[in-house]
Amino acid sequence: MLKPSTRQPQQLPKQLPKQLLINGQEPKLQPVAFMFPGQGAQYVNMGLELTHEISTFRDLIDRCSELLKPHLGIDLRHVLYPKQEQTNQATEQLKQTTITQPALFVIEYALAQLWMSWGVRPQAMIGHSIGEYVAACVAGVLSLEDALSLVALRGQMMQQLPGGSMLAVPLPEQEVQSLLGQELSLAVINGPSQSVISGPTDAIALLQNQLDQQGLEYRRLHTSHAFHSKMMEPILDSFTDQVKQVSLKPPQIPYLSNVTGTWITAEQAVNPGYWAQHLRQTVRFSEGVQQLLKQPETILLEVGPGRTLSTLTKRHSQKAVEQLVLTSVRHPRQEQSDLSFLLTTVEQLREAGVSVDWDGCHGQTPHQQDILRHKGQEDDTQKDNSTLESESSKTFVAPRNDLERQLTKIWENVLGIKSISVTDNFYDLGGDSLLAVRLFAEIEKVFHKKLPLASLLMAPTVAQLVNQLRQDQGSAPWSSVVPIQPNGSKPPLFCIHGAGGNVLSFRDLARYLGSEQPFYGLQSLGLDGKQTPLTTVEDM
Repeated sequence: MLKPSTRQPQQLPKQLPKQLLINGQEPKLQPVAFMFPGQGAQYVNMGLELTHEISTFRDLIDRCSELLKPHLGIDLRHVLYPKQEQTNQATEQLKQTTITQPALFVIEYALAQLWMSWGVRPQAMIGHSIGEYVAACVAGVLSLEDALSLVALRGQMMQQLPGGSMLAVPLPEQEVQSLLGQELSLAVINGPSQSVISGPTDAIALLQNQLDQQGLEYRRLHTSHAFHSKMMEPILDSFTDQVKQVSLKPPQIPYLSNVTGTWITAEQAVNPGYWAQHLRQTVRFSEGVQQLLKQPETILLEVGPGRTLSTLTKRHSQKAVEQLVLTSVRHPRQEQSDLSFLLTTVEQLREAGVSVDWDGCHGQTPHQQDILRHKGQEDDTQKDNSTLESESSKTFVAPRNDLERQLTKIWENVLGIKSISVTDNFYDLGGDSLLAVRLFAEIEKVFHKKLPLASLLMAPTVAQLVNQLRQDQGSAPWSSVVPIQPNGSKPPLFCIHGAGGNVLSFRDLARYLGSEQPFYGLQSLGLDGKQTPLTTVEDM
């Protein structure tokens, strides 16, 4: 059983009304949609502080873990929240799909119930792969007991299949289809030009060679199996038989189907065959979230660890500038407590007009001083102005000159997003090293200037990058040392570039090490297009 905090929480003032006033007015009934992420979002100790401080969350983790014991043969809490000396072992266990799937379900279900106990109830939902089981359970299609048994069984049956691989490619569905051949499958469509291919490892390796020859980018995912591919077919019949043993009911809350990319029907939800096809067919998340984006007033709330679905949604070409997308639990690399992160989201929901039921919170909410701190001032961890953690402005700033307009158009094309603010952070919009390569290739075509990729670390917004373009390259001193994270009290760490000469790939490592660890990358000469690159060990 998880232990609560030894601190004595101060009760919320009893005079707090159910609906707090916002700007002197009663909040509107602002619609909220829950988004439940799938495999890849998990990490050890996700939501740990919430188990200490919030009894509703802790009790649900306890209940689900007890219900799962006969199915898993272990206490899931020992994997979710291990002792320090068992962290590495738990990390490896959490990578096994037989543990990953129930672990994600438990965390997401507990968070959903917590939000609803606080009066934040979804008008719609969407899940990504295993996340759809959470949506179905919250919607009443499955009881908690049946959902847990099916999720555990699903993971175990998948674990027994031969291993496989998955490859993310920045291509639309139509172009991906021509690459598949006989062995590969289109596993996921995360965005209009964001797809995942799945299949046998040797077939994926051949595809990588083909993409290399064509000059196309890709990213190998860290998965043990080829999910949502032909390799899942041997278990479809037996899984269907198992689903027939549970009671399925029509959904009481609308949610979107991964299989069809549109709203689930009652007939689909209660059909055991649907749930078998769900583990085999393409996850059409892009089409599903597009349905939610048709209503810009709907607030999209990711209910699970990290920000995977939030990032995908923000990058979607149909997202309106004003539509709010929020997360519940911090990303593992974010140096902020689980409690303060959750409270920040509560405040953002309230400011947007969502009613919070403080009677439902009373006696089980976080400490009053935390709430007051977040109401009155920004958390110190969000005031870090270091190069690494620069935040996007919340205010939309349109391009103010031709240079910003040209550069913004390039960003929109590369990221697949409309209406980018010149103060939006490239990484907050879902940018990564692969997209950065495409971005700078387009910049070179349009502006005939070759900027090193490291420029994006110091200038991650359109406005800042425009200043880099305006500089006379002849007067800008070249330095191989790139300050990825210049602040902190610890001895500085220097990392030498890998293949390609740039140091952009070190950004995630620097974030993981934290704001107290100064971090510098050593990039290769010649990345500015002015010097001759050093290509041999002898030259270096």
